[in-house]
Amino acid sequence: MSIELRIERLVIDAALLGGESAADVRAAIEHELAQRLAQPGTAEALRGLGTVNCLPPVPLAAAGHSRPALGMRIAAAVGEGLGAPPAVAPAGRGREARTRP
Repeated sequence: MSIELRIERLVIDAALLGGESAADVRAAIEHELAQRLAQPGTAEALRGLGTVNCLPPVPLAAAGHSRPALGMRIAAAVGEGLGAPPAVAPAGRGREARTRP
């Protein structure tokens, strides 16, 4: 199965970046979505979905010291909207190892 996901436009208020660069947010979104879409069960979840022009709104997890970076939270919301299972961190690499302070 081939999955093509295009996000044509994403507008983020600079205040939400919390010190992250736009490039870091983009890279985190790409990385996290790639992991989510590669999870077992994703193909089955997406098989009947077809082309989607937009996703229903999904609440974005609130920011905080113990929360993942913005890009990861955006990717999680997109993945949830698509019905993709959450990404599983590789052994020895917990979520805290992938986020920046």
